[in-house]
Formats: sequence, C-alpha cells, structure tokens
Amino acid sequence: MTMLEEVRRSTVRDILVLSDDDDPLPPDLKDLWSSGFRTNITVVSNAARASESLKTWAKQFGNVVLTLASSSIDFAIPDLLTRYEVTYPEQRRVIRVRNASGAFRNIDVTELDEPERPILGCYSLIEERDLRVVTQTELTEKEFVSFFQDPAASWRPYAAGLPWIRDPQCPKKLGQYLRRLDSEGADENCIVCISSESGARGTTLARSLAYLCARDGYPVLLAKQLPFAPDALPVANFLNRVRQSIAASASDRALRAEQAQADGEGDLSTRLYEVPWVIVFDTIHTQYRESEISQFSRELKKAGRPTCLIVVTGPFAGAPLFDTSAFRRLIDLNHAIELEESRQLGRHLNTFLRTFGKERAQWQWDRFYEEHTV
Repeated sequence: MTMLEEVRRSTVRDILVLSDDDDPLPPDLKDLWSSGFRTNITVVSNAARASESLKTWAKQFGNVVLTLASSSIDFAIPDLLTRYEVTYPEQRRVIRVRNASGAFRNIDVTELDEPERPILGCYSLIEERDLRVVTQTELTEKEFVSFFQDPAASWRPYAAGLPWIRDPQCPKKLGQYLRRLDSEGADENCIVCISSESGARGTTLARSLAYLCARDGYPVLLAKQLPFAPDALPVANFLNRVRQSIAASASDRALRAEQAQADGEGDLSTRLYEVPWVIVFDTIHTQYRESEISQFSRELKKAGRPTCLIVVTGPFAGAPLFDTSAFRRLIDLNHAIELEESRQLGRHLNTFLRTFGKERAQWQWDRFYEEHTV
C-alpha cells in the first residue's frame, strides 16, 4: 500500500502489470483508479480470460488507456530487461548517428576512446538515453526550477523544450551549415560563433542547439567546464574510430551497396557518407584562445573529419576567429529585450507553469518587463 501511495503522489505516466491471473489488475490498483488516479496501463498476461476481465473493468471508467500484451511472464521479463539494457545500458556510451538518407542508428562508442590519449575526460557526449522524449507535463517543478539554477544539470529540460530560443533563425542557420557538411564533407567545416554578454544565456543557447543536433542524428562533443588547450589529434582519432565502427556495421555495408548502385562506381572510399560532428566550446575555452580554436578547426579539416564547432565568446571575439573563412556569426546576445519578446517568453514559460498551477497573466509579464528594464 505504501508503494501505491507513492504512485498516487508521483507524476508517473505508465504502469506495467505482469500477471497470469484471469483478473490481472491488483485490487489496490483498482482502488487507486476509483479514487481518481489516472495513467496509462500496460498488462502482460497469458491468462485465457484476461482480455474479457480487462474490458469489463475498463467500461466502468470510459477513457482508459489500457494495452494488453499476450505473453507469458517467463518470456516477458527477460525480454523486457534485455531491451532495456540495450536501449539504456548503465555502463555503455551509446550515441545516435544518422546515415546518408537521414535514418538513425545507435552506435556504442564505449570502447573507442583511446586509453593513452582519452578525450572523454575533457569532453562529454549527448547519449541516446538523453534523447528520450519528455513532454511538458512530465517535467517536474523541481526540474523546472533547477534548470534556471544550473542549465547543465540535466538534459530533461532540453528534451521537454524548456529553453527559449530567442531568435528562431538560429536553429535554421545551423541546420543549413550542417546540410552543407552533409553533402560536401570536411571542406565545409565551420566555426559557428555565439557572441554573448555575461549572463545573456550564450552557454544555454549553445547547449540547446547542440541538443537539437544530437536529436537529429549529428553526434555531439561538449567541452567540459574545465580550462584546457584543445588538441585536435586525439579528437580526430576518436572521430575516425567512430567512423570505422559505423563502416563495419551490417547496416553500413548495405548502405555501401546502395551508394555503389546509385553512383555507378566501384570505389566508394571517397564517396561514403560520414556523419558530421558538432563540437561545443564555451567562453572558458575560447577566451584568449581564439587562435587555438582556429588551429583546432583547421587540423580537423586536414584530417578529413567533417565538424561544426559551436563556440561561445564574449561580446568581442578575437581576430583569429573571424578572420578565418570557416567563421560563421550566428547571433550576438545581450541583456536588451523588447516588450513583445518578453511576452513571447512569458507565453513559452506558461506552457510549463500551467502544469504547476502557476501560470502568469500577460499583465504580470508586462510588469516584470517594466520593473527589470533600464
């Protein structure tokens, strides 16, 4: 009963029931439902009368999202555990990667970091487990508040769409740069610059864009919040090992055959698609290191690894960055905001606040704007 009380207080959206009884739903769960609790229910049962029993119960309440999976428990439990471990392995690093046609596959890169020159001590990955869809109603109030205290604490707010992207052209421009990389390869490597005043959320924008890229199958490396000099060689080696791992997969061999047929060529060594990577550097890495970032980009291009660097700088980026042909200015962020923009932000936040019963009226957002505008 304590567990059911915990379920009642939680925001759980799905309950899985495994039972071989003719009436598979536990009595306590039925009582919980009668008290007004609602969620999706999936029942795994091989009992002969399970379907009839569930239909009879569901008719009492009308709108019940109820799924019956006909299977023995002996088969269902190990199958469920196996599928979960494959999708969300505890000690494995699995990333989402797109192919030439835009289809996704999962690649395990756990063993691909070089022990002698590891890069994952300085960089983090956006993993497949981070890309699970989170609805606005699933995001808790604690997660909502925590995001504004530390935007790097969790990817769940990003999955729910909480970060407000002030200029909707930013994702579109970045998408254009990546599509060029898709078609042309490393010759189109670029450095995409977010110039930001301190506290103007440049880092959050970079993380938001990186998350959108990872969701679309462009793998992401984020430089950790540690001061270090970027070294292109171990990064290029890591990206090359990932490329080789993809090429060795059965799905990629099928893609190789498809491309051979489409190109009419026997040698595809220069034509085989290689997914571009997105690498994110924050101000801690770019300040007074603009020439090193530029050199890092050039060396990756020379190594033939297609990459898009997203770099966050202060209001004035050093000449070595914007003097290179790879430089792309994405946006200049500051603290100035127009009234209509504040209203857009308010409407966006209200989609989350409404779930917590704390939605604000437009006049409240207008007052907030007036009180905080110099």
